[in-house]
Amino acid sequence: MNEEAKKRYQRIIQDLGQIPTMPTIAAKVMQIVNDPRSSAEDVAKFISRDVALTSKVLRLANSAFYGIPRTISSVNSAIVILGFNTIRSLVLSASVLKVFPAKPGVDSFDRKSFWKHSFMVGIAARMLAQSYRRKKMVDMETAFSAGLLHDIGKIVLEQFAHEDYVPVIKAAKEKKLPIFMVEKALLGMSHADVSGILVDKWQMPNELRVPIINHHSPLDDKSGQDMACLVHYANHLCHERGSGCMADETYVPLLAECEAFLGLGVSKEQLLEELEKHVVEAEPFFSLIEAN
Repeated sequence: MNEEAKKRYQRIIQDLGQIPTMPTIAAKVMQIVNDPRSSAEDVAKFISRDVALTSKVLRLANSAFYGIPRTISSVNSAIVILGFNTIRSLVLSASVLKVFPAKPGVDSFDRKSFWKHSFMVGIAARMLAQSYRRKKMVDMETAFSAGLLHDIGKIVLEQFAHEDYVPVIKAAKEKKLPIFMVEKALLGMSHADVSGILVDKWQMPNELRVPIINHHSPLDDKSGQDMACLVHYANHLCHERGSGCMADETYVPLLAECEAFLGLGVSKEQLLEELEKHVVEAEPFFSLIEAN
């Protein structure tokens, strides 16, 4: 790392101290969900304290994305029917956009495309997890949450190290390089490294932490290879269909070792076809999340 990159690195590390804590209700829901002694009533009690979140959770639970054949009329019913991990993904989805609001007058980073890509990867990871479950049990909603948050370090860098991050975005476009490579070269860290700082501050469980941090190197940590490979593959599928964070974004090829590790037995072309159906089903979900 050259001297200029070192200075940027030190400045960014200092600025990242401003990262907000997870919203109180979301943090409490995470805590309760991760406690094996918790009941649906315990979770419902905390969600119900926030009228806006309660309304959003019920609308999301009744959306076509989850395909529940009957109307869910209470948070408690939603938790019983959908399960703890689904509720966690709903609360994370409803909360995360509010944590990093757009800055007026900042147009170097397309936040709508960023969030669209993030949700798309969540949807793709959930789809892949459903297929992978035939081989090994993994939680589909954990896959969704990990996919949703896989690039969260980018929004952190854009918000808290904006002056240093704009040249990274520009260089990645001009040189047609994957952005995480340019981040490493110019900042001394990648968005995945920054994501690690955030998930540690938010005290996320290892099942989310590993795939978020390792989505570019999914085989590095054996404790979470399954989920990291699912998110890596999901990210690749979304880039293949032109749903990246930025227009004409350069991305790295799918790791052959990751594809072999998952052993889905389905071609990439078939998966892309299937993803289109899931994207159509999830459009109302994204619209609800995006709405205030």
